[in-house]
Amino acid sequence: MDGMQQWPAEAVQLIQQLQQRIKELEEENRKLKETILSLEKRLKAYENPHTPPSKQRFKRNQGGGESSQGKRGAPKGHNGATREQPLPMRTELHRLERCPRCGGKIIKLSEVLKRIIEEIPEPQPAEVTEHLIEIGVCEQCGTVVAESDLPEEGDFGKNVLTHVTLMRFEDRLPIRKVVGSLKRQHNVTLTHTTVLDITRRVSDALKAKYEQVTGEIRQSAYVHVDQTEIKVDGVPYQLWVFVTQLCTLFIIRKAGYMAVMETVLGKRYKGIIIGDGLETYRQYTDLIQRCWSHLLRESADLAKKHESAEILHEGLKSLFEKVNSVTCEDPPDMRQRLYNECIAEMKQWIDYAVSYKELRKFAVTLGNGLQHWFTRILYPFIDATNNVAERALREFVVLRKIIGTLRNKKGTEIVETILTMITTWRQRGLNTFSMMKASI
Repeated sequence: MDGMQQWPAEAVQLIQQLQQRIKELEEENRKLKETILSLEKRLKAYENPHTPPSKQRFKRNQGGGESSQGKRGAPKGHNGATREQPLPMRTELHRLERCPRCGGKIIKLSEVLKRIIEEIPEPQPAEVTEHLIEIGVCEQCGTVVAESDLPEEGDFGKNVLTHVTLMRFEDRLPIRKVVGSLKRQHNVTLTHTTVLDITRRVSDALKAKYEQVTGEIRQSAYVHVDQTEIKVDGVPYQLWVFVTQLCTLFIIRKAGYMAVMETVLGKRYKGIIIGDGLETYRQYTDLIQRCWSHLLRESADLAKKHESAEILHEGLKSLFEKVNSVTCEDPPDMRQRLYNECIAEMKQWIDYAVSYKELRKFAVTLGNGLQHWFTRILYPFIDATNNVAERALREFVVLRKIIGTLRNKKGTEIVETILTMITTWRQRGLNTFSMMKASI
């Protein structure tokens, strides 16, 4: 700077202006970097290797390069699905008496066209019935009441209770649309409060069956477990899902994770838990199958960022194929041998990951689940992924966007009870309307 004293004043002024501009640009660059880091941090809450594909807001290009320019629609050779035509319940003849154009006489019929049309009835107003229930005095029992098939509470019949509940939880309609639909189809006027109270009545009626599902899950040989967040009166709670072959149970709790496990499965569950890397599972039992979908999503994400992770990802995919290759027909000694081989191979991949700085955190994940990645080899009747539980939660995630937040403990009981029964009935191939109506 001292040498600048000999420079012309204009040059010195220009240099000072440039230096000031450089400082401004450096400050601007620093702020932009901070903004980018902040936005990336927020984005990771929605887009990370642990996010299931169904929940990703921005779908990744599966081709690994430029977007596909292929033709949209089903691939060539795809077998289309055509709806089966129902059998007609009656036949209606559209007779041709005279020519519709000129009124001339029809001298003969050349052809009869046949079309099968499905139609629904016109909207029908609800039936309003006055029920007179006799109360008498028995000479042996005292006061007795005549039997009826009416709901224990309220002024609405079982069809109304069932229909409203299914529209709310199976069709996932907002309350205002439930109200509008009943008014349009059956001229039944409901308030928002009435809709909520109807679901409360149905939930109360289903409580015994909900407890029965809990008992069946405790007796199962395996269970898929997952959880997601829901707010109750603005406070974060956890909604858990437990899925077996024939049951799906939802439970909403603010309590600790271990308390939830013991509430649902008891303190001595003998089956296998299939889930993610939640530490609570390891504290609860040694019989765990870690989800390979989570693992492969994370390794694929690393492979896109680091060349060193590409060979690791391929190696894990090969291990996953071995895990899925086992069947119940394979002899136990062969399965035990394969299990030991896979454990040894996974240890080699852990050593490989530790040797790269960018993979060391992932190596910890592999090591923490070392004994639990290959449980399916010893018990081939289970899945190696937790996709079943993730799909079960997907229904609730959509419903959560509609209901927003639950208001109180009773609201949580309604959601967990009704969702449990609807999902379990569908899982068993049962008609949800018939089953719910019969349960009220």
